[in-house]
Amino acid sequence: MKRRILLLPFLLLLPFLSLAQQAVLSGTIRDESNQPVTGANVSLKGTNFQMVTDSLGGFRFDKVPFGDYQLEIKRVDFAPVSQPVKVDAPESFFGTILTGVNNEVTVNNADNIPTVSLNDEEVKESSSTSVASVLSAARDPFVSAATFNFSAARFRIRGYDDENFLTLMNGVPMQDLATGRTMYNTWSGLNDVMRSRENSIGLSAAPFTFGGVGGAYHIDSRASKQRRQLSVGYAASNRAYENRFMVTYGSGIMNKGWAYSLSYSRRWAEEGFVPGTFYDGHAYYAAVEKMIGDKHSISLTGFGSSVINGRGGSAIREMYDIAGTNYYNPNWGYQNGEKRNAVVGNNHQPVIILSHEWKIDDKANVQTSIGYTFGKTRLSGMDWFNAADPRPDYYRRLPSFDPNYGEDPAAYAEYKAQIDALLRNNEEERQIKWDQLYAANAMADTNFNGTTGKWSKYIIGDRVTDNKRLFANMIYNRVMSDHVTLDAGLQYLTQTSEYYREVNDLLGGDFYVDLNQFAELSNPNDSAAAQNDLDNPNRILKEGDKYQYDYVAHINRAGAWFQSTFKYDRMDYFLALNLSSTSFFREGKVRSGIFSDNSLGDSEKQNFFNYGFKGGATYKYNGRNYFFANAAYMTRAPYFDNVFISPRTRNEIVKDLTDEKVFSTEAGYLLKAPRIKGKAVAYYTQFMDATDSKIFYHEDFRNFVTYTLTNIDRRHVGVEIAVEAALGKGFSANAVAAVGQHVYSDRPIGTAALDNADSLLVENETLYMKNLRVSNGAQSAYSFGLTYRSRRFWFVNANLNYFDNLYIDANPVRRTLAALDLVNEGDALWKQILQQEKTEGQFTLDLSGGWSWRLNNKFKDLKRQTFLVLNLGVSNVLNNQDLVTGGFEQLRYDFADKNVNKFPTRYTYAFGTTFFANIVLRIN
Repeated sequence: MKRRILLLPFLLLLPFLSLAQQAVLSGTIRDESNQPVTGANVSLKGTNFQMVTDSLGGFRFDKVPFGDYQLEIKRVDFAPVSQPVKVDAPESFFGTILTGVNNEVTVNNADNIPTVSLNDEEVKESSSTSVASVLSAARDPFVSAATFNFSAARFRIRGYDDENFLTLMNGVPMQDLATGRTMYNTWSGLNDVMRSRENSIGLSAAPFTFGGVGGAYHIDSRASKQRRQLSVGYAASNRAYENRFMVTYGSGIMNKGWAYSLSYSRRWAEEGFVPGTFYDGHAYYAAVEKMIGDKHSISLTGFGSSVINGRGGSAIREMYDIAGTNYYNPNWGYQNGEKRNAVVGNNHQPVIILSHEWKIDDKANVQTSIGYTFGKTRLSGMDWFNAADPRPDYYRRLPSFDPNYGEDPAAYAEYKAQIDALLRNNEEERQIKWDQLYAANAMADTNFNGTTGKWSKYIIGDRVTDNKRLFANMIYNRVMSDHVTLDAGLQYLTQTSEYYREVNDLLGGDFYVDLNQFAELSNPNDSAAAQNDLDNPNRILKEGDKYQYDYVAHINRAGAWFQSTFKYDRMDYFLALNLSSTSFFREGKVRSGIFSDNSLGDSEKQNFFNYGFKGGATYKYNGRNYFFANAAYMTRAPYFDNVFISPRTRNEIVKDLTDEKVFSTEAGYLLKAPRIKGKAVAYYTQFMDATDSKIFYHEDFRNFVTYTLTNIDRRHVGVEIAVEAALGKGFSANAVAAVGQHVYSDRPIGTAALDNADSLLVENETLYMKNLRVSNGAQSAYSFGLTYRSRRFWFVNANLNYFDNLYIDANPVRRTLAALDLVNEGDALWKQILQQEKTEGQFTLDLSGGWSWRLNNKFKDLKRQTFLVLNLGVSNVLNNQDLVTGGFEQLRYDFADKNVNKFPTRYTYAFGTTFFANIVLRIN
């Protein structure tokens, strides 16, 4: 009894003694070129302490008892490291631990970022055990499938538009403020230097931004983040381009703290997969960075991608059948025996980013970045004045057009057969007749207001957007305690975008005149109506001159966001707040003849204050099983491109303009086991009070119409499932499913305005679109894949994919009371007018393989690690050419006869069988 009494004080003191003998163990992992090793599995052998390194290569274990341990570092593309560590101080930091690179595996596993996996002995059910949190930067199997396996069908995650996914580059948001779209084309072709990424999937927390409802991505392209290497590669393909050459050099961090990296690629094709298309692209990148002591670094990064490409066009089913292929392209024709495309894109917008990173201490970090991008996007097309429509698929040229033969079926049948035979038997009849356009211009001898020469009836004009954007951003991260971290950010973004048309090619003529023939027809009693620029009437145009319209969008946005993350033994939480202010206005550069008092100068300035809340919780049942739920509510300002009645001609803004509201929630289960990984997520998102604008040519009015939709409500509901399993002996399998229902959940309001008439065609018209599907790609997608990876550094993969529930974009004009006038409710015609077309489900099969050869094994005199890497992919092996990737009902409607086929649906199709073969020589 006395012994028990004597032991009692020691037993009471034991927890405090234990607490006093616990430490924080941390460190950073870098490779042989001093680059951070992200996604490495770090563990203390024989304990439950295990985690994955963050974006800086760091790891941290809390409450580690004093003692001697064996620290193990593993990642699939690195040689494993094991070294002894002694924990004998409250804070033990082990500096940089270098790992040996195993590049033979790296290439084949570039996206295979490991996640935490525990064996049976390490999985403890005790409530006292601390379970590792889910790594947000880990590779997500569903996102991988959506990005690669589903890309052929232009699948969109959860049916979201692009503005719901935010991308940052070195901390700077890469977003077009006028449209909300990410500027991916500014770094296309720079794969080698854009590999360092963090991501936030769905509504999960991100340490670099508040994010969108679809998630967020952060690309770190600074020189210090580039692999130390010289890489030279060549690829052959039969997709958009046929050839690609790429060379990349990275110095790694050198002795005096400098690092630099360079990359260049060229992609080209005389003709792509679709006839009449071509591609010519150059991409470049240069970055330099200086480490100033252990706390500061300054980096300067510049990159750009200049691409000129001939575009393919959508077509109606009738033309596909006549041409005998789903890749008929109406945008080209023969000129002097060579193919010439009228619709050519030309994009070049260089980006410069200056960044400063300050590591305040081992718990706090600040990254400040300033970015500037500038340049023009161009898209060419045909224009004509007082001349016939030159488009080869113009509906009046097709067999289905009835030229007043309705009362004489025999005459119409004969006419139809003749036109059909002419188009089927002569390819040139299905394409642009360039020689006829030049001939028409050659015959147009004119003396116009003292200007003599040939007034071109037909020209090629460019739609130009001249962008200038300045972005400033600051991200602050701090570990507040063992359980709490704080992330915050400030940003300011400003953009001016000038929109105008420019004469590209007079097609053999001498000049063009800046007149608006459509306005002249709509306003026959107004002599000034035809003037696009009333202050410079009858302006003579040469190649390179602006014409038709010229206006500038001025947009400013400032914001701040805050996020706290709380991590405990079994539960993780986060809360986030976002605040922003947006303003914009239109500046007219010319005075329109019709809107002389409402086109030149500044429009009324629009101001919006917006906010967003986001939060979530994760229950860590153990190191294998996680359950989570997240929710968000946010408002956002409408985008400039959607709010003006007719931005090309006047300053008028949609009435009762309001913020868009978004509510979203998701819940799911994650499985992280040694041989199987899985994810199942259910989501629900409601978009409310959105605004959208559509522009089209109206045959009856012989005029362009802007159709603006307000009060757009959409509901996106669905599930996402992904499973990966190791089958043993090098085999693995994966299965992915996305099943969604994305619908209009209310009736939008429509307002239609003619570009060239000072009146509204329709105002506040109810559109009966409730429960129609949102046309954002296939709403159901499935994939099953098998992979074999050899220990001799080669692999093969096969993926079977299925796509279904792709709906054609509905014409709102057809879902109105006027469109149903005099049609009996419930009749077959009533249903035909209102119904939405759904395409048939389709399969595709993809195969890929790769091999890596370490040349040092063969050539012993090589001083640097040298690898030759081969990769080959074949998509749509079964050559399924019936997979519709998109389609839309034309924004015109036959109100008189209620003939829904008078202006048929236009479709685009996925490519048939394509391949991509790549060979790379890499010296590390």
